[in-house]
Amino acid sequence: MLKITTANSINAATLKLEGRLAGPWVSELERSWRAVKDGSRDKPVLVDLCEVAFVDAEGRKLLSRMYEQGARLRTFGCMAKGIVDEIVQEHSRSG
Repeated sequence: MLKITTANSINAATLKLEGRLAGPWVSELERSWRAVKDGSRDKPVLVDLCEVAFVDAEGRKLLSRMYEQGARLRTFGCMAKGIVDEIVQEHSRSG
């Protein structure tokens, strides 16, 4: 189960995730991401992963694509921070 909450402020659009980013929830996040990104072209999109308990391989790929397209990934805790650190390092090496 994954809860996705969206919020808009003057400075950014935020996708707050809570639960497990796995299975059918990856597609749901991708739909939400596209909607938020399309609706806030002039603002950065922040993806809050502080309450994410698990990310499967497809979820990690999606987060990587989101980061590549300009999303800012915010984390707290070892699991999500480790995944985000790997994504940032991969993109640093390739670009």
